[in-house]
Amino acid sequence: MFFRFIGIALIVFLSGCSALKDTMDVRKPTASVTGVSVKSVSTKSMTLLVEVKVNNPNSFDLKTAGVDLDLLLNEHKVVKINQPDANLSLPAKGSNSMRLPVTLMFDQIFESIGGLPDKKGLQYVVKGAVAINLPVLGDFDVPVDYSGALSIPKRLDMFF
Repeated sequence: MFFRFIGIALIVFLSGCSALKDTMDVRKPTASVTGVSVKSVSTKSMTLLVEVKVNNPNSFDLKTAGVDLDLLLNEHKVVKINQPDANLSLPAKGSNSMRLPVTLMFDQIFESIGGLPDKKGLQYVVKGAVAINLPVLGDFDVPVDYSGALSIPKRLDMFF
């Protein structure tokens, strides 16, 4: 009787360890910028939308705990996108995206980069991190690095 109890207890204990191992098998999420687009343009400014996609490879839901990104135009840092309250739900073994609006004043752009060297567009880089909240382990940063080119309409072209 005693050995039967020990055998059953051992089976329950080992199966519990297996379930615990699956729960504690935490894999690092990934984040990427999937695109930067122009939302609106006026005579004085333009608003960009930076789309960030976060993938959760784990078997449990997660949430983001903030976003801290730098936007560089022609290798010059123009703006910091810092949204510590950017909460995004990440389903288990799934992904979700957020669109972050960034308004840039043309005067600010020209002052920061000294005008437009090619007169047709800007090379941009988005660098930084998305903070992910992991249960028990706390927040950790997932790096983001993306680059591309953005064509800029001339001020007169917008109205003709």
